[in-house]
Amino acid sequence: MKFGNICFSYQPPGETHKQVMDRFIRLGVASEELGFDTYWTLEHHFTEFGLTGNLFVAAANLLGRTKTLQVGTMGVVLPTAHPVRQLEDVLLLDQMSKGRFNFGVVRGLYHKDFRVFGVNMEDSRGITQSFHTMIIDGVKTGRISSDGEHIEFPEVEVYPTAYSKELPTCMTAESASTTEWLAERGLPMVLSWIIGTNEKKAQMELYNEIAIEHGHDITKIDHCMTFICSVDNDSNKARDVCRAFLANWYDSYVNATNIFNDSNQTRGYDYHKGQWRDFVLKGHTNSNRRVDYSNEINPVGTPEECISIIQRDIDATGITNITCGFEANGSEEEIVASMGRFMTQVAPFLKDPS
Repeated sequence: MKFGNICFSYQPPGETHKQVMDRFIRLGVASEELGFDTYWTLEHHFTEFGLTGNLFVAAANLLGRTKTLQVGTMGVVLPTAHPVRQLEDVLLLDQMSKGRFNFGVVRGLYHKDFRVFGVNMEDSRGITQSFHTMIIDGVKTGRISSDGEHIEFPEVEVYPTAYSKELPTCMTAESASTTEWLAERGLPMVLSWIIGTNEKKAQMELYNEIAIEHGHDITKIDHCMTFICSVDNDSNKARDVCRAFLANWYDSYVNATNIFNDSNQTRGYDYHKGQWRDFVLKGHTNSNRRVDYSNEINPVGTPEECISIIQRDIDATGITNITCGFEANGSEEEIVASMGRFMTQVAPFLKDPS
């Protein structure tokens, strides 16, 4: 069983960038002190929805402040930066941290990022798959080149060489296409906290079927499940504090997806558009209903309630690498207190899948 803490670096109303960044660092240090295995960061640009734009820089800071904690990116928006530059960053962090860096990536969901960084968003799937293959191969071989459709450059040797025999990697997978691509290669995926148990189970069944067909040992693939988490002896208090935070956070997410008026015209994101249509049909475009839905499928409540929800998903998916986001708990003191309750009153009582 492994436990991670993910920090969204969201800027709530009334807080300064300095307050958010200071908390981001202190929560990373507290994660090590409380016994978490990994501290994860998220990439966002041009919006208060997340203030960490360069995850390699953020990870370097946290790795330098800790001694045993794994620090991961969940994830780097892979298509928006040159693959050689990213490979060099990965190798440098792997060496300097003595193998404590985890490289997690995403395809990218926000039109604003692609427009500003000069990448065609409609090519994002192909670019992500191409860049990811180049980077992972480069970690193993120490060399990288490309004469492909999306980028072309001559072969070069990259420095430094990798410290880890096998660098921990993952990719956030929401669509069936991404799930299938990862399964074919036996690569671990991250399951989203916005889908329920049945959807997670179906996603794992699809992955396992394809992975087995391609000769992979699915018992050795380290998938990760993410959750929003608030642990309190008072169930209503846990739900209320999440509701106050998430209502603003969800509104910020919607604004972030529509910084440019034509953001919803991009092709190639049919899964995400379908997901949004489902949300509309369920009434989840209303902030209160969306938060209620989130509270129902995530470990929000008493320790016993949190154990029940997480264990249900462990049993359904077989995944024992659990990552929780605690920022919805309010003040920094309340966030750390909820983290502590999770590690003492929830984590020890979770069991391997039945």
